[in-house]
Amino acid sequence: MANKFFGFVISCLLGLSITAFVSGDSFNLSQYHRMPTLTEYDDYDQCLEDVPTGQVATYCIVRLVLKPDNDSKLWHEIEEFSNDQRHYNHRHLQHGVCVRECLNTVNLLSNASRKALRVEKFAIDYPYIYDVSVFKDTETNRERYAELLDICLNSRLNETFQLKAYTEIEVCDRSDESIEIDWLDMLFLFVCLMLIVLVILSSWYDMSINKKRDSTHYQLPLDTKRKMLYASFSILRNWYKLTARSQNQLIKELRFLQAIRFLTMHLVIMGHAALLFAVIPKQNTAKMEMTYHNIGTMILTGGVQITQTFFFISGLLLTIHVMSYADTSNSGKLGFPFLMKIVLYRYIRLTPAYAFVILLHATWLSKLLDGPLWKLGSEIERTFCRRNWWTNLLYINNYVNANQPCVQHGWYLGCDYQLFIVGSLLLILINRFRRFLVPIVVVTAIGSYVLPALFIYYQKLEAVFVITLESQRFTMLFDDLYLKSYIPLHVNTGNFLAGIVTGLIYIHLQKKAIDPVLKKWFCIIWYLVFPMAIVSFLLNYIFYVYDFEKPSLWMAVYFPVMKHSWGIFCGIFFIGITHGIQPVLKRIFDFRIFEPLGRMTYSAYLAHVFVMRLIVLSIRSPIHFSVLGMTTIHFAAVAFSYLMAILLCLTLEAPVASLQKQFLNSVRATQNE
Repeated sequence: MANKFFGFVISCLLGLSITAFVSGDSFNLSQYHRMPTLTEYDDYDQCLEDVPTGQVATYCIVRLVLKPDNDSKLWHEIEEFSNDQRHYNHRHLQHGVCVRECLNTVNLLSNASRKALRVEKFAIDYPYIYDVSVFKDTETNRERYAELLDICLNSRLNETFQLKAYTEIEVCDRSDESIEIDWLDMLFLFVCLMLIVLVILSSWYDMSINKKRDSTHYQLPLDTKRKMLYASFSILRNWYKLTARSQNQLIKELRFLQAIRFLTMHLVIMGHAALLFAVIPKQNTAKMEMTYHNIGTMILTGGVQITQTFFFISGLLLTIHVMSYADTSNSGKLGFPFLMKIVLYRYIRLTPAYAFVILLHATWLSKLLDGPLWKLGSEIERTFCRRNWWTNLLYINNYVNANQPCVQHGWYLGCDYQLFIVGSLLLILINRFRRFLVPIVVVTAIGSYVLPALFIYYQKLEAVFVITLESQRFTMLFDDLYLKSYIPLHVNTGNFLAGIVTGLIYIHLQKKAIDPVLKKWFCIIWYLVFPMAIVSFLLNYIFYVYDFEKPSLWMAVYFPVMKHSWGIFCGIFFIGITHGIQPVLKRIFDFRIFEPLGRMTYSAYLAHVFVMRLIVLSIRSPIHFSVLGMTTIHFAAVAFSYLMAILLCLTLEAPVASLQKQFLNSVRATQNE
């Protein structure tokens, strides 16, 4: 047993050590530091707080696009450096400007100098600013301050670098702004109040019928439906449900998946921490850009594949539960009524907590903090949620208005819900025609590879999801690869299908009492899974360095093969763990702490971006980028996301699940009668 665990550790170290033997190129730092810094910020608090009586101070975020100057050596260096997709676009800058300071600067200039510093808009072939219609007063502020800030910033730029830029105000803060509350804000407070009242009353009722004052009262179902209904929001009862150990035999066998869910959520937050560091202003931007010259960084950028683990688990559990239900159900064949029932139940299971988070983002998020970046990061979310909340609640947000997302990470929930429907249809088909199981699965698998390959070819897209620093600067909203080859259903079917196939294999192995771990070839493949996954990430580097001609047949084929390989790795890992290839690892995954953490993963997923906004977007000035700093934010986000998840679970997710279970039992009782 110890030797097996040692072998697994060796395979993991082998995968990680691969990165130690590869390195990328670099760039000239002295040349780098001759360029204008990407971001500069005047003192936000001093600008808005140190205001003479009777005056109003204004602080604006301004985008600057450098004007091409063929006579400038520096301009050519900037252009050449920016053309490498591993770098930010240094032709595009962002400044935080105190209007009062700019007014003092411009007042010292002659009229001729002011006129010479003005730059009219020219052709710009890359995104450089958000849609300012999401901000309340940007057009008014442009009328007031556009010319002043244009002259001021060009004066600074020309004095230091002998360059000029077209400037455009994005958003402004004023010292006289007050919090505005509308009916939607009041609705959120009302919902919170109702939840608090329900929890208090339900908990009081549950305690009042606990005559023995025994904690086991909260761990056992009550003797009547009415009592169970009244106790649905009981915080003590829901706490015990959250922390209890599962006793169902099937759930006990698959308990380790809760640890996988938690660890996957951990890695998702780590990836989003890296994204936030790419978004926010940094003092040492060069260090972050230098990381993209390190092939080992591909483990982080390729880590977007980690989300596919959730798709795999979803397909796996759907298969095991549906096929188990079909084998034990009196009705025999599954049909359309069954499909409608499970789709509706899943909608009810997911939507209340999701809707609560959407409402939070649409209302009070923007009112919680301030700072030069806060309005930029929160007002966009507020406006998009008020415009497009319905796409989230219909789970079509990965297709409809995907470039104006509310709760951006909700793309996964939309895609997963769509895959759930498609996967349920496939399983109903398999159940009806079990003799043709293999042909059905083969045809579906071929389709899951061919469809995205054709899409990549005809859309002339990259063979992998290339995550550039510049696209992260705008949280991927202007990135065609993100919108077309990452979040849609038709490019994410393969790993969900891998979960379905793994579930069918698992059921077959259980029925036939076959142990694949007894096969030497399977053990070899299992121990190679981790190194192969690392290699698959590292291969992405070529697409960051080279711009291959598109459309390309080999790239179209490479896309689904590489993307769907993750599901194959997960399937091999799952089959091995369930059949005892690594008993020590399985016992670690079975630790009691992972079960409640896994149950809270859905709520933590909903909450983590809200938490990360609070942690990061209220900064006042560029921060120092470091791995330690990013790791600190990562672990802080994990801790606070799960704290918020506890609240969501106890007040919404668990009560809704309880009510849903009671309704399901009532329906079954009626049908049996």
